[in-house]
Parts: sequence; C-alpha cells; structure tokens
Amino acid sequence: MKPVVKIGGSLLRSAGDFLRAAEYLLKLPEPPVAVVSAMKGVTDMLLELERTRSYLMYEEVLHKHLAVARLLGVEDRVAPLLKELEAALRLPRAGWTPDYFASFGERLSAAILHAVLRRLGAEAELFVAPILTNSNFGNADPLRLEHKDKIAAPGVAAVVTGFIGRDADGRFTTVGRGGSDYTATYIGREIGARKVSLVTDAPGVMTADPREVEDAAVLPLLSLHEAVEAAKAGAKNFHPRTFLPVLEAGNMAVEVRSYHSRGTLIANIYPPPPYKIVTKCGQGSCVVGLSAYELTKLGGTPLGRYSVRLDIPPRQAHEFLVKPYIRYINT
Repeated sequence: MKPVVKIGGSLLRSAGDFLRAAEYLLKLPEPPVAVVSAMKGVTDMLLELERTRSYLMYEEVLHKHLAVARLLGVEDRVAPLLKELEAALRLPRAGWTPDYFASFGERLSAAILHAVLRRLGAEAELFVAPILTNSNFGNADPLRLEHKDKIAAPGVAAVVTGFIGRDADGRFTTVGRGGSDYTATYIGREIGARKVSLVTDAPGVMTADPREVEDAAVLPLLSLHEAVEAAKAGAKNFHPRTFLPVLEAGNMAVEVRSYHSRGTLIANIYPPPPYKIVTKCGQGSCVVGLSAYELTKLGGTPLGRYSVRLDIPPRQAHEFLVKPYIRYINT
C-alpha cells in the first residue's frame, strides 16, 4: 500500500528546500502520498493579512513565493493563486474568511512541489483540499476523503494539501494549527496505509525540548497511547488529534523523522523506558511514560494513564526521571 509522507513547513523555506523535498520523495521505493505544509511562517502571515488586509503584507507573501517559484521555473503555477489572494483582500470579513486566507499557504506550497516533481520527470497528481469536513471553521472535523481511489493509486505520486479541507458548500476549512500531521494520519487511515512518515527538521521525538534540556535524546520507539498523551502535553507541537486515526486504524504506524535520521517509530507497542518525555507545563513539568502514573505517589497530578504533572522544572524532571535511561535509549 502507498506510503504517506508529510513534508513539514520547517523544511520548506527556499527553492533549494523544495528541490530537496522532491528528491527525497523520488528516492522512496514507491511513489507516495505527499502531504504538504505551508512554507515556514506563511500561515501566520496569511492570518495577519486576513486581519489587517494590508497590501504591504500581501506583497511580502507574494514575493516570498514568487522568489522560490522563479528559481525553480514554476512561476506559472503560483501566479493564479497569488492573484486570487490579492482579490481576497476586498472580501468582507466573515467566519469563514480566516480559513480561506490560511488555505493559500498549503495551496501555494503544494502547487510548487507538484510542479517540481513533474519537472524532475515524476508522474504526480495534485489534490487540493480533498477532505470533506464540517463547517467548524478553525477546527473542522474530517467527514470523508474524496478522490480516495486516485490518491491511493499505485505508481503515481499524490501531492495533497495538508491542514485544509472543504465544507459541503465548497468553502475552505482548516483542522487546527499543526493540522498537516493530522491530515496525513487521517489520509493514511482512509487509504489503508501501513505507515505515515512525518518528516520535519527534528531528528525524531525528543525526550525533552533541546532548547531547555541540553542532553535531550531521540526516542527510537514510542507507544501510540504515550504519543496521544504527549500530544496533549504539547510534545513536538503535535496536533492533539494526530494519533486518533492511527488508533482507529489498528495496524498503522507513524514515523517521526528528518530526511537523514532513523527517527521515532510510534506504533501499537509498549517499549521501555518507563519515563520517556518531559515537557514544560506552566511552572512545572508534564512527564509522559508507561510508569508516569506511579509519580502520583510522589505528589504528581495525573493527567492521563501515561502522563502526570509535577511541580518541578523540566530540566530537573529530565535529570532524575529520563536521563538514567539515556544510554539505553541510544543503544
């Protein structure tokens, strides 16, 4: 079955980045479903543009994408979308307009990546917002994957916009920030994929935020239930619903990795160590792991079966609970 690969926005900053993403996809054993995020920082720019309707902000979005598209020789693919965005500046504000503006980020980046794949000789098809959702703008629920057979068809790379869908009236919707991960796992479930790869600039799921804990390490394995609770605790900025389609599928795994790392495999397994992830929770820490609930005996507040909040800083929680297992993790 066709693999699903999400290319994160942190990997899409320049023309060279789009070329690198296309080359990575072409090296896979079979053409994948490539779920594409907006270029780094673009979604925030588009939401600000919807609020301000600033022509200077529009020009910043325009130049950012035209510069990339011209270097790649695919300017004709983004020009119509940029004209559509310019016209949107004159729209009256409504409940659906923030999602409409935000949709341009994924639509532009997917159009660029699709065009680059075609220029490199790949057989590829572009699917824009193929997920039918309800009309809960800003946090829409997927209802159905349209064009499922075409997306799953072997031998052809399917380039799909992450984060966005459409409601029954054809209006663009979004599934919440970080939603490209969720889009990828939802599509994976719908087409029966065995694995979904979330490709980012991080080498995998870390035991802590490396900006706060210098000796944080990459976890090679993580159970689905731990991942669900880690997402709720804010680990890696996962969309809270990222792993729900994986749980529903039953036999699907998720791989979090960079282009070059082995990454973290998340599946229906229960691997050691007992404490795996520490995140910052207010003035304290959230600890995620198979034995996290045991920490309630030390005064921790249970957040779920595999997560507990402690009133100590992340660095200290990592030092005492996770670091003793770092050597095991790295073997």
